[in-house]
Amino acid sequence: MSATLGSRLDGETLALDAATVTLPPVVAQAVAAIALGLLGASGIMKLVDPEPTTGAMNVAHLPSSNTLSRLLGLVEIGVAIVALAIAGPSVLLGAGLYAAFAVFTVVAIVSGIPLQSCGCFGKEDTPPTAIHVTFNGFATIALLWVFFSGRGAIDWALPTLELVLYLGFTVIGVYTAYLLMTRLPQALALTSSR
Repeated sequence: MSATLGSRLDGETLALDAATVTLPPVVAQAVAAIALGLLGASGIMKLVDPEPTTGAMNVAHLPSSNTLSRLLGLVEIGVAIVALAIAGPSVLLGAGLYAAFAVFTVVAIVSGIPLQSCGCFGKEDTPPTAIHVTFNGFATIALLWVFFSGRGAIDWALPTLELVLYLGFTVIGVYTAYLLMTRLPQALALTSSR
């Protein structure tokens, strides 16, 4: 038995069944969709400019070459596309990639590895920060939740208008996450240097 909340609107009662309130799943799905979109975009950037990723892996004493960086980019793109399109085990692979990125970033920050770039966006002005660790952590948790709940990051069965809005907000979220990890650390560095 579930509780029903009701209110009067224009003479009709609107009922909200407490069992259908799914804010946490929607939030997890949205974070997962944004994370997967960013993963795909990051993969594209590695294909275009593998040098920052190669440099970051080299400085961290990991196997590194432009070919490996491009291969990582292809894996990221493939995982993102499949996870967004059909979910399943590829969502778990996405969670694994983000967990690995979180570990790499924490190790780089804690051990003081002098990285000019984490290599994630193919730009040399993206040093690893706590913002990266936080995003990678939230992405890992959201992707794991989506995987173990049996859902996808995108509910392709949504009505057309809702799906278009969800996809639009996902694109905005991807760009916002990109800005948070690239521009916010720069802005904070400028503020702290004053």
